[in-house]
Amino acid sequence: MSFISFEANAKEDKRTVNTAGLSKGRDKAFEQYITDNFTPFIEQDEWKVFTEVVTLYNQSPSKLLDVNAEKKQQFKNAVKLLNHAMNSINDENAKNWNESIRKTVHNIEFLWIVNWETLTPAHDTEKIIGEPISMLNGF
Repeated sequence: MSFISFEANAKEDKRTVNTAGLSKGRDKAFEQYITDNFTPFIEQDEWKVFTEVVTLYNQSPSKLLDVNAEKKQQFKNAVKLLNHAMNSINDENAKNWNESIRKTVHNIEFLWIVNWETLTPAHDTEKIIGEPISMLNGF
């Protein structure tokens, strides 16, 4: 498996990181960034859950509908830990990646809360849906 070097694409990443989220292709650059800067985190189970869910989102978003409640909660916990770790350093790249995480998590949670039979939110979405649907990447 080869990784895209974050440093080699730093100029491009700064332009696209806030709009692209952790989309397919960018997810590998993000994995490399985390590997280089947050080694203890990648050794935890939370990292495995995080990458598993993001990979599902990128490869086949419909498969996210099959994720059970326990895995969803593990993913949310992983996101909290990752955000905490990245917010603890004063690094512009971490801030940019954190924004990408936020957008990707926003989209994943949106997919999880919609009742796909009625195309309505399954529960209160006021805190989750803060952007028009047209702003969600992949839609």
